[in-house]
Amino acid sequence: MNAKLLALAFGPLAFGLSGFAFVGLIDPMAADLNESVAVIGQLQAAFFIACGIGGPFVARATGGFDRKRLLLWVIAGMAAMNAVSAIANSFEAIVFARLVGGVFAALTLPVASTIAVGLVDEAKRPKAIAIVLGGYTVAFLLGIPVATALGDWLGWRAAFWLASVSGMVALGITLLAVPSEGSAPSAISASFKAALVEQNPKLLLISLIGFTATFTTVSFIGPIITAVTSLEGAAIGAVQISTGVGSLLGLSAGAYLARFPLRYSLEVSMTVAAITQAAFSLGMFNDLGVLAIPSVIAIIIFGSGAMFATNPIVQTELARSSGPAATIAFALNSSMIYLGQGLGAVCGGLVIAFGSLSWTGFAGAVLAVFATMAVASIKRRPQGQSVRS
Repeated sequence: MNAKLLALAFGPLAFGLSGFAFVGLIDPMAADLNESVAVIGQLQAAFFIACGIGGPFVARATGGFDRKRLLLWVIAGMAAMNAVSAIANSFEAIVFARLVGGVFAALTLPVASTIAVGLVDEAKRPKAIAIVLGGYTVAFLLGIPVATALGDWLGWRAAFWLASVSGMVALGITLLAVPSEGSAPSAISASFKAALVEQNPKLLLISLIGFTATFTTVSFIGPIITAVTSLEGAAIGAVQISTGVGSLLGLSAGAYLARFPLRYSLEVSMTVAAITQAAFSLGMFNDLGVLAIPSVIAIIIFGSGAMFATNPIVQTELARSSGPAATIAFALNSSMIYLGQGLGAVCGGLVIAFGSLSWTGFAGAVLAVFATMAVASIKRRPQGQSVRS
């Protein structure tokens, strides 16, 4: 496996921890900061909405910067944001840190992906993207469960310290192992118009709706696991490992599905996402007894797998269609993903505030159906172009 691509994966790993380190600790954070569970869940919304809104504009403004140097600054900013969150004494201070940090952290995935596709031949791009984004999934597989266990043992602030340390480690590995190859992007590569070609706007919409659907539940996965299984504390972290397993399987599946017609690939992933979201609510409304834990693990694996499968599929198509504007295209897609994650937290919070936690899965399922309808609007390619190499 390409060592340079593996080194690039550490930035997305730090980003994943920055976004989700606390999700298994929402209940103790709410108690300590004197806020409700729904309100604490909005810390995730603050970070990802800031990523979604600020990311494309920062990408446009930094279009001529050396990519490796830009990635180093972005990772350093994430480490600082998490350190500030760890020492903050109020909910408002944490929100402020995550809003500011999110604007710049948004470039982590698109810049790392851009460097990655520049290191390999076009035919190997889906695999290269999957390897780099694999760092993000490792955050779910190991980082977030460890953060949950550490936070349960030492207090929720320890989770933010872990995220900060992961950023510093990523900073060192990126500095030492990621090459400073390729020239700075040209003027066209910094153009929004050049990135919004062919069916790219539809792909961005699908990313937005699909991730909003999934994160209606994922943003509150700790309380949901407790509601279905009655598990608490470090045991939640153990179940969260299934998110990482599903994410890794999803990236592999996405790299494979990227070889097939675009519409078919996305229909498969969005259909699975809709089914798993509904399954969350069914699990909370019904006493599953001894099947509770294996059921929620299966739901998480298939649900996270479905959404992470969309990334290689969409990114590969964006790289093909956008050419030299790939960095902006990746930034726009990442922006939709971030906004989806943030809006999903908002949606889930509203469902909890005006209904109950048990309805979050059904709300996510409805949104996933809308994403599937958007996929149906994608034009089929001529027979000779249907399968991508």
